[in-house]
Amino acid sequence: MGRALFDCPASPLSYTPPHALLALAVAASTLLLQGCFTPPELRDRADRDAYALIDARRKQLFDQDTPFSLPTPTAAFGREPRDLEDWTLREKVLAGAVTGVGPLNVVGALSIAAENSQQVQQEQESLYQTSLDLTLEQWRFGYQYDASVDGGASGEINGNLGTASKGFSASVSRVLGTGAVILADVGASLFRVVSTGDGWDGITNVGLSITQPLLKGTGELVTLEPLRQTERTLIYAVRAYERFRRTYAVTVSDRVYRVQQSLDQLNNERLNFENLRLLRVRNERLAEAGELSEVQADQARQDELGSENRLVGLQGNTERQLDDFKVFLGLPVECDLFFEDGILRRLSVESPVLDLLRDDVAVEFAIEHRLDVMTSFDRVQDATRKEAIARDALRAGLSVSASVREVTAEGKVLQYSFSDAIWSAGVDVDLPIDLLPLRNSWRRAELSLVDTRRRYERSLDAVTASVRDALRRARNSFKTFKIQEGAVTLAERRVRGAELSLEAGEAITRDLLEAQRSLRSSRDSATAARIAFTLDLLDLWLELELLRVDESGVFVDPVLSEDLRIRTLERDAFAPDLQ
Repeated sequence: MGRALFDCPASPLSYTPPHALLALAVAASTLLLQGCFTPPELRDRADRDAYALIDARRKQLFDQDTPFSLPTPTAAFGREPRDLEDWTLREKVLAGAVTGVGPLNVVGALSIAAENSQQVQQEQESLYQTSLDLTLEQWRFGYQYDASVDGGASGEINGNLGTASKGFSASVSRVLGTGAVILADVGASLFRVVSTGDGWDGITNVGLSITQPLLKGTGELVTLEPLRQTERTLIYAVRAYERFRRTYAVTVSDRVYRVQQSLDQLNNERLNFENLRLLRVRNERLAEAGELSEVQADQARQDELGSENRLVGLQGNTERQLDDFKVFLGLPVECDLFFEDGILRRLSVESPVLDLLRDDVAVEFAIEHRLDVMTSFDRVQDATRKEAIARDALRAGLSVSASVREVTAEGKVLQYSFSDAIWSAGVDVDLPIDLLPLRNSWRRAELSLVDTRRRYERSLDAVTASVRDALRRARNSFKTFKIQEGAVTLAERRVRGAELSLEAGEAITRDLLEAQRSLRSSRDSATAARIAFTLDLLDLWLELELLRVDESGVFVDPVLSEDLRIRTLERDAFAPDLQ
């Protein structure tokens, strides 16, 4: 039987010898093995697919061309940086390659945090994993390929009889939008009886089957929901990540300005201490000469000691804030930070928009542009679809299937006639008899829809309240800064007057000491008010979704800002007619 195969004429169209078929199977398996990738290669392929999806969504939603990527894994995770430029700033500091960072400003702090902050990296990884979920769903709804090669042998212990077999099979399947499942497969088997010395015999097979649901579970609404929901979830994640970037930029600005405030308070106290020291030396000399009482000399000493004590406390508080800021940025605490000069002086304290902006226009603008509001609204649509799908599952199930399979005769490898192919067709009916699990699932989906709508309505109320509060705080902090600015001018004039009066003998030491204390306090309060107004203004732009973050820093979207101004002017123009 097996020998007869080798006596047949060789024809590439009508017949393939078993050894050729075996070679084909070996070649196919070799290709499959070559298609396998090492873990680093698989990581690169996963990154490429996930990054492409994220970049496409960011371009679509925000017109951003900056490519997204995760930090390069360190040697501990299987990838050794090639040179020093590939290291993160934290790694450079820990290795001793960098000892100090600066001069630092808000833009520099944002750049460092983006590379080293654990919170930033967690947000990036969360977005990346959501993108990975989408690559999986896209794979599931694409063509599914499978292939295998197997071989084996069996026989009796005494060796009188033994057989050997080899096989190869491959299949491809796909789920269509209608819910239909199509499966095509091919296979080949080779076998021989070892003890007889016969050659290899073989058979091949090919098959095709289709299953299509007609009632429940049919149509794109049900079939494509996993893919659709995963795509929308990635959009939500991209929005959330962008919202995080903007919120985080405000947080970084707050941290930088608070550290600067501590440094400014420390400098103010040092200046105050130096003035008190000079006053104390002057009073001591005058007291020694009998021209001033010891009481006034002791007053100067007492204020000098109080200032020195405040210096010690402010120095410790500043160092503590610096250490906390380093941890916040993801840097080792032993790293030295240097800041740009004049960061606080460059803060703008003008408020042209606040004078024009109406509360109702600001609220409407925020609801229209806020990313979290968009996501909350989209989740209502998700819940609506899920309720419809759960309701669809309550219907009866009806599916039709058809298949055809051809298996060649033994020794007739690849010789398909299809005249004796085996076909089958069937109908599967799933009667809706016991619906309690499906009923409960639908009821939960219905309640989830109601709750999602409530959440969306609450989000609108929350945005309305937060925008109004942000406007209120920004306006109040601007007024507070103007008051503190005037207080500094008055305190400086008071100190100059007290000094002149003291020199002329028209004032006592206590008058100058009180004036200096007032000046120090006014300067500290003015700095705090300047920072508070800047941060409140950033919070307002964040509430209105006007804030933007890129490599150049934090800024207000000029197009949307102009749109908001025009809306306000138009509303003011029509306001008399509406009254």
